[in-house]
Amino acid sequence: MQIEFEEMLKFSKELYSRTALIKAAYNFTDIAYIHLDADDDYYYAFISAKEEGKSISEKDFINEMLSQSVRHVVYKQTKNIRELMLARAMASSVMLNENYDSLEDENEEFSEDEILKDWFK
Repeated sequence: MQIEFEEMLKFSKELYSRTALIKAAYNFTDIAYIHLDADDDYYYAFISAKEEGKSISEKDFINEMLSQSVRHVVYKQTKNIRELMLARAMASSVMLNENYDSLEDENEEFSEDEILKDWFK
């Protein structure tokens, strides 16, 4: 069995992350077969089109690598603020037992007729 790849792309480990490479490759799995490899200094992506006679644009894959690299950098830079926002959102939604008890009393005042009332009339 002989394996032939149409394109072999090489990416520097200094500029691109492993995560960006995997995400970029994943985005091409619907139209291409992709094999990833690495050595000490570079990542390699071997790309072959799934449909015979079609070619995969090397430039599209390179642009996707850049896009995924930027996303990964932004993800790392904003991690702390996202965690803080989530913690604040979760903390503000916590109800004390005394507040919960008062809400139960308010719900008991409603009658079934008020709940089933047509609000559009």
